[in-house]
Amino acid sequence: MPETIETLAKRLDRLEQVLETVTLQLSYLVDELVPNAPEHCKTKTTIPTSTTRADKAEGARIMNELLERMGIADVEPIPVEELRTSMASRIRAEDNEFSRAIIAEREK
Repeated sequence: MPETIETLAKRLDRLEQVLETVTLQLSYLVDELVPNAPEHCKTKTTIPTSTTRADKAEGARIMNELLERMGIADVEPIPVEELRTSMASRIRAEDNEFSRAIIAEREK
């Protein structure tokens, strides 16, 4: 399917938006991880370091609304440790083609 100027322009716009987001995220990392970075590398924006109880409540409300839209309402989240244990008991490396290849290479 040949690309038209319009589709190329839309793709370029999306690419520019993503690039802008990534650039902003990287600048946050520079500000946080390199405290003595040169001034031209800093974003001059404040990065929230802690959230208040109201922020957490608002985040929980938004997350619950999102889960409802996705059809995952009334599901109680489980702790990460329990999730890892559950996944480890169900996922076997032997079932994955790439894992089998890695295992075969290790055994050589």
